Amino acid sequence: MVPDAVKKQLRLPKLGQIGYVVTDIDKTMAYYKDTLGVSPWIVLDERPDPCIEKGKEVHPLLRIALAYMGPVQMELIQVVEGESLHLNHVRESKGGVHHLGFMVQDLSKRLDACHKMGVAILQRGTIKDIGFTVDYAYLDTVDQAGIVIEFIQWRVGSIPVPINRLVHNLVSSIGSKTLLKGRVIR
Repeated sequence: MVPDAVKKQLRLPKLGQIGYVVTDIDKTMAYYKDTLGVSPWIVLDERPDPCIEKGKEVHPLLRIALAYMGPVQMELIQVVEGESLHLNHVRESKGGVHHLGFMVQDLSKRLDACHKMGVAILQRGTIKDIGFTVDYAYLDTVDQAGIVIEFIQWRVGSIPVPINRLVHNLVSSIGSKTLLKGRVIR
């Protein structure tokens, strides 16, 4: 999917996520569940804070749904309110894959290296929910890789934590009863 030269230059780990921008998240979740058996979905309404897009602070409200298909996390993003680069993707491409996400434990170091390589950050933000903090950055890699690449770092406090299907299933099973301010769709 991503050219070897870009993988090497950015030191990309294994693919961790495929992100889609959608206009109807409930319909899309139902489609993936009915046709491919993808579930459970964790659905959250989030307003990244801070959220910096091309150097300017923005305040979109995003509905985000997360599930796993094999070892890869699927992310559905629907813009509920405000402006975001996600809307440009819907307007220009009529949906489809928006980004490839890579789980990292050293986001700041990776972004410093990207800056030195001349790779711009399209959007950077922080989401806090379910006891975790998610720091993310979309990179301007369409020319080099043919798609936007996202670095994603999950942490509890200041400690980076790996996120995988096992953690997702644990959070979705206990989260619907205690931690989760969103909802779990089985």
